[in-house]
Amino acid sequence: MKVLITGHRGYIGAHAIDVFQAAGHQVMGVDIGLYDGVEFGTPAVADEDLTLDVFDITPDMLKGVDAVVHLAAISNDPMGDLDPRITHHINTDGTMHVARAAKAAGVPRFLFASSCSIYGAAGDTILDEGAEFTPVSAYAESKVNAEAQLTELQSADFAVTYLRNSTAYGQSPRLRTDLAVNNLLAFAVSINEVKLLSDGTSWRPLVHCRDIARAFCALSEAPIEDVRGLAVNVGGNDDNYQICEVAEIVHGNVEGSEITIAETAVPDPRNYRVNFDLLGKTLPEFKLEWSVRSAVPVMYTEYKERDNFSSEFENGRYTRLITLQGKMADGALPAYFEELSKKD
Repeated sequence: MKVLITGHRGYIGAHAIDVFQAAGHQVMGVDIGLYDGVEFGTPAVADEDLTLDVFDITPDMLKGVDAVVHLAAISNDPMGDLDPRITHHINTDGTMHVARAAKAAGVPRFLFASSCSIYGAAGDTILDEGAEFTPVSAYAESKVNAEAQLTELQSADFAVTYLRNSTAYGQSPRLRTDLAVNNLLAFAVSINEVKLLSDGTSWRPLVHCRDIARAFCALSEAPIEDVRGLAVNVGGNDDNYQICEVAEIVHGNVEGSEITIAETAVPDPRNYRVNFDLLGKTLPEFKLEWSVRSAVPVMYTEYKERDNFSSEFENGRYTRLITLQGKMADGALPAYFEELSKKD
């Protein structure tokens, strides 16, 4: 199978290349390269690697592609807060541009990286795929909008599958430290504080970034009628955590650390628990390989062994918002970033 992965040079994309290639698939990658130069390790290389904005993808480029795995997005709530229009443009309009090109090219499958964050502010209730959407960020709203528009585009010849991913964590050659688990560990390694920026009471489902990549691969290989129009939560029922619980896991792995709460900490409005039974029913053979408890010690070792990790973390090397802000200041982003940011 020939697979196009958009955003293949991202945090999850770095694993997706490796996972799909190991399964015997040919990978074509398209990425604009916003985060080139801030790698944590040596990522796998796509069989065909294109540096390209998703808005420049054409149907001719997708001839012969069997499935599109659409990861490319502004995957960051703070960036959405900085300028929601950019998030909506890339995450919704960009998704639809790629999907229309894929459909016009005759690509039969389109797998979309949605998010459990669309459930938003739900408290203790455990939610399945039929739950109401209560998004509390531009990022989550963009995913809701993209799902709705993709549903309208779907047809007998164009099957869309929606992977509602839990909050990602874990080691990656294109590391992010602006995700909950990774961030708490990075603070612990850098300043000996497991630093909670919220009060820690909010619930969040968590899943390792490599397991997300594995789910994309498994769903792309499933019988098409089993996944046509399917929206599926990606994660595990045992992996719903309050953030304060994650802090305790990190604290238990980093000797000498202490848990602290920022003076400005308030409850995080992103507060939801999720049911993952449908994933198991759809993919009976699929099992998560990682848990927070198994991943934190591995990440801890990697962080400690990395020269200058503390200074890199403090300087924002692995924080997506800081990277984007720097490129915006340098004028190194596509013109629509500036055009959208100037609109009233």
